Amino acid sequence: MFRVARRFGRRPFMAFGAAMALLPLSGALSPRAQVRASDEGTGGSFIDVPTYVQQRNLSCEYASAVIAMGAFGTWVSEWSFDEMVGWSANPHWGFRGDINGQWGNTTDYGVYPEPLVAPLAQFGFWSEAFYGQGENWRLTSSLDNGVPVIVWLGLWGDQSFYEYTEDGTPYKLTPGYHVVVAYGYDDWGVYVSDPAIGDYRSYAWGDFMWMWNVLDGMSLAVGPA
Repeated sequence: MFRVARRFGRRPFMAFGAAMALLPLSGALSPRAQVRASDEGTGGSFIDVPTYVQQRNLSCEYASAVIAMGAFGTWVSEWSFDEMVGWSANPHWGFRGDINGQWGNTTDYGVYPEPLVAPLAQFGFWSEAFYGQGENWRLTSSLDNGVPVIVWLGLWGDQSFYEYTEDGTPYKLTPGYHVVVAYGYDDWGVYVSDPAIGDYRSYAWGDFMWMWNVLDGMSLAVGPA
């Protein structure tokens, strides 16, 4: 099944908000949502994606994968990712820390896109990690082609630092990052399904790029195999 993005001259309205407190611990996948439009913004593309509330404090990556697959009518429990992804101090290799830990620190942290590729393939989806760093064309071209994109955002700005594995492999960490699913854009900004709140948000391009660039435009495009 290939999804074709719908193109609009007007953008849906979602409230802006970057700060997160305690994340809700219950939720369910909604029916595929219809984009809501207002009179701001022109051009761009939008994909119908569901909302979903992440079930654990630090499971936004898995919840975002649930949302991306849900856009194509597939439901997978976020807990299915735990053993498939595994754990590692290096989030490029596995989940770093306790998934039930407190959000915002770098000890109990999360996972980057690469360890999600193999589990998504087992669920019948292709996925491609990319790093947009300062350029939005790969994000917008994916959305133009009906492909939702999981994006890693540094909500607190660039407070990044590097750690190293035992073999000397460097990896970047940043406190206060969060993961959401980009499902649309226009000339005003980017529209996401946010598992922290189980609802939609919008970010003006300047705000979005400021947060997205913290982790080098870290992204994962997801579509059915």
